[in-house]
Amino acid sequence: MYTALIVDDEIYAVMGIKSGIHWQELQVSEVYEAFNMRDALQVFERTRIDIMICDIEMPKGTGIELLERVNDISPDTETIFLTAHSAYDFMKRAIQLDGFDYLLKPIEFDVLQATIAKALHAIKEERELRHMREHYKPYYELWRKKKSLITDKFWNDVFSGRIVCTPANAADVLEEHDLSGLQDADILPVLVSVESWQREFSTRDEEMMEYAIRKGASEMLLSSGNGEVIQTRQGVNVVLLVGEDGTKEDTAHELKLRCEKFIQDCYTYFGCKISCYIGNRSSLYEIADTYRQLLEMEYNNLNKSNQVYMLASLGSHSMKTMIPRISTWTLLMEHGQLEEIRREIRGRIAELSDKPNLLLLELEGFRREFMQMVHYILHKNGRSAFELFKDEEGVLLYTQPRNLEQLEASALQTVQIIHDQLHLKPSVIERVQSYIQEHLSEPITREQLAGFVHLNPAYLSRLFKREVGESISDYMLHVRMSQAKDLIATSSIPISDVAKTFGYHNFSHFSKMFRKVYHVSPQEFRLQSNPNVL
Repeated sequence: MYTALIVDDEIYAVMGIKSGIHWQELQVSEVYEAFNMRDALQVFERTRIDIMICDIEMPKGTGIELLERVNDISPDTETIFLTAHSAYDFMKRAIQLDGFDYLLKPIEFDVLQATIAKALHAIKEERELRHMREHYKPYYELWRKKKSLITDKFWNDVFSGRIVCTPANAADVLEEHDLSGLQDADILPVLVSVESWQREFSTRDEEMMEYAIRKGASEMLLSSGNGEVIQTRQGVNVVLLVGEDGTKEDTAHELKLRCEKFIQDCYTYFGCKISCYIGNRSSLYEIADTYRQLLEMEYNNLNKSNQVYMLASLGSHSMKTMIPRISTWTLLMEHGQLEEIRREIRGRIAELSDKPNLLLLELEGFRREFMQMVHYILHKNGRSAFELFKDEEGVLLYTQPRNLEQLEASALQTVQIIHDQLHLKPSVIERVQSYIQEHLSEPITREQLAGFVHLNPAYLSRLFKREVGESISDYMLHVRMSQAKDLIATSSIPISDVAKTFGYHNFSHFSKMFRKVYHVSPQEFRLQSNPNVL
């Protein structure tokens, strides 16, 4: 519930507002009255006030003077000004002080009611964000200090291929990382993909919320308590259930139900849409390959969010044909060594041609393994396979080769296309940044940007943060405010028009965002930059 204070030197104006607004609909439990600045400040001394409705022009201290005091003693209070005159100096100062809005008298009660509702919604969102910060910050800081860096590094090294566990070396590697016993364990990975937030978060707040999601995953998905919840170097949240038998139908069904409940709770309590990608039960020696397959599932999912996906539903196939060459070919592709990888492909095809009784199934195995490498490279470098190959004919992505000649031609064509994309054309992030620059006056969502480059929204967010160093929402805010700052400093365009130029039709919100970035109001900045420009 909320509290309100009406301040006006006209008693009938106060009575009219108090009786003309449906306070219960707004969840306002107490409405206080004051007829001058002194009385209003006494109310603030006695109780917390969420919203103040205040006349600007009063004889014993103006509403502007009152707000200056209120900002010091109760900075969370939102203020709606009422005035009989659209006096520019009053309005200018009200905006500088972050007044929520102002209305001209005579007041239309339905308009005032709608304005109060907007202000209370802003208060509610700010309270929820503050509560989230206060609730999770101790846990988040504790996690940053106490989380086993050795365990995190071990799994990240396994997933990236820096550590390759084999039956011969597993015991020594695990003992070195204080993880003895995993060499014989069943490991069932679940990739938790954060696809969108219901509100804009700063980079710091988004990190804290992702920690809250991992904490929730630990409580809800690690039902037996055996396992780890980590964030990989790609920014992916992964739950590793140790000892779960993912092949048993009842256990798999139970895990799917837990994931569905987890998805619902994340939406309800954290305000985010997520999807869970459940892998196959894997040994320590297979887990890196399973992780890459889960990444590919997420990467290729452009449509539905808030879903549970199971790798087992895609079927299984052997990927053994080219495993010794994958890491080499990946490095060659990423470093632009086109001629060397062409020689590698031709050499591998020559080896296959010498094999007696070569089966079509073996060509398909080559194709699948090659395309797994292609998807991994594209995923790692933020490229969309859909966009890359949509206008190409005869590439491996769409065509099953019937002979070695087709296989070689398609493989060579594919590496040429990828080479050109990685080393000759703008990256996905550069294209996203250009799109943002071209649409600064419009609302831009993460889903809209992901659709533009044909990527999964969760993957695009992680890639953007890794490449740019801040979240998409923080980047858009800083770009908008930087350009607004330049326009304010170098022109006489009214600041309200500057705000609209960058998509802010609520001036108070624009002013708060500007102050958040530059620590002064837009008006103060203009005065500092050019005192002669009003």
